[in-house]
Amino acid sequence: MSFISVTGLNIMTFNKITYLMALLISTCFITSVHAEKLPDIPVPIKNGTGTIDSNGVIYIGLGTAGSSWYKLDLKKDNKEWEKIKNFPGADRDQSISMMLDGDIFVFGGVGKENNSPTLRVLRDVYKYSPSQDSWEQVNTEAPVGLTGHTGTPLDADKALILGGVNKDIFDKYLLDIENSKDNETAKNKIIQQYFDKPAQNYHFNKTALIYDAKENKWRTAGEQPFPGTAGSSLIKQANQLILINGEIKPGLRTDTVHHAILEKDNLKWVSSSLLPPLPGNKHQEGLAGAFSGISNGMLLVAGGANFPGAKENYLNNQFYAHKGLTKTWHDEVYGLQDGKWISLGKIPQPAGYGVSVNYGDNIYLLGGEDNKGKPISSVTTINMADGKLITE
Repeated sequence: MSFISVTGLNIMTFNKITYLMALLISTCFITSVHAEKLPDIPVPIKNGTGTIDSNGVIYIGLGTAGSSWYKLDLKKDNKEWEKIKNFPGADRDQSISMMLDGDIFVFGGVGKENNSPTLRVLRDVYKYSPSQDSWEQVNTEAPVGLTGHTGTPLDADKALILGGVNKDIFDKYLLDIENSKDNETAKNKIIQQYFDKPAQNYHFNKTALIYDAKENKWRTAGEQPFPGTAGSSLIKQANQLILINGEIKPGLRTDTVHHAILEKDNLKWVSSSLLPPLPGNKHQEGLAGAFSGISNGMLLVAGGANFPGAKENYLNNQFYAHKGLTKTWHDEVYGLQDGKWISLGKIPQPAGYGVSVNYGDNIYLLGGEDNKGKPISSVTTINMADGKLITE
């Protein structure tokens, strides 16, 4: 049998080479759009905090990790978590942290300061030096209590902090609960009275705060023209600040996403958008403790938790809106496209109250809690490629 030659190759050989090249190209393409898988965190962490520096080193700690902190260098071929110096302050949940002036700054949280037996909303600030592997308390206090707050760097030195619970109200509730811990009837009465109020009675923080790490100074950047929130996510995208959902009172979320720009040292709130309801649902309950980030120019929101049915109860003047309802964690991922939110897919498991960091087009979802409220140690990576959500 004879074959027609093509530049010295017969057709059968040519087709085989073409097929192998196509397979190689296809394999390379698939690999390039896969999200990068990172190793589990050494301990499960929920209600912790974390950040990433400009060199691609992730830092995470506190929450259920206690005083422990860990780091992972994304640029290393062999990616492993390393233990760093323990946090010197009181163990705490719900802090936030970010890189400022070359150091990691940790703001507030809820914990037992000065050996107090009772949890308190904290106003303190600590910083960690990566070069020295050392912590120190910063000689400052935030103008308001910082628990349930959110934040983002504005530039290399300045942080924007929004939201959070009212320290006086929440501290009193925590103290009352502690004092009635051995009296179930009294404790239940305190819980009922605390939750059975309209949203405005909780006085969540509405003042935008800017902290200058280089000058160690605080200033305000205006007041939100909408209710203060707790457990929101905050993203800076170009010159826009995006505040995503959160609680407007304990147990009740909002589905609104608020958009602002920083103009003449003040936040100017310019527009809003709404997360869509889940298929078959009348309402989108909104999310607290959601992950968020930006991939290939698209803002993504993933996971988080709420109480399905709370919004309907509240609209019917049942102010203890989540009473008797089941807290539900979510795995949906939403993306903001042309000013509207769309459903893009799901992460591997329902989760919330973890840490999300951006590096390149990858968004890393670190730890959090699962659909039973248990802390998790896994890391999920999500990104957008060719208009599709990729997860690992």
